[in-house]
Amino acid sequence: MPLSEEEQRILHEMEEKLYEHDRAFADRVSTKSQHHPRGRSGRGWVVAFVAGFVLLLVSFGSSVLLGSLGFLIMLGATLGFVNRARHSDTPGFGSLLGSRGSGRGDEWSEMRRRLRSRFGNRS
Repeated sequence: MPLSEEEQRILHEMEEKLYEHDRAFADRVSTKSQHHPRGRSGRGWVVAFVAGFVLLLVSFGSSVLLGSLGFLIMLGATLGFVNRARHSDTPGFGSLLGSRGSGRGDEWSEMRRRLRSRFGNRS
């Protein structure tokens, strides 16, 4: 069901306000960014990992060289997937891997400070 002219006008005003107030968020959720550009999809890395695993299983008994190649493919796919996830715009996933501004270093130093204050004063 198409929108009426009034509804289209209201939607357009809402989009303009969103761009004015939070440009970064508007860029992340825009319909243009919904389609992953070439190389941004994680499926390719998963397929490469599975292919490396199959190569490892099938050939390791007969050829250590091919089995090792399968392992290296798996390793490369894992590193590629993690790298992609770190640079992803997906909320939460990149921060799980420690790529966002809060940083894991701050979390570790806070944990160390609390442990020292709790256990460091006991003699």
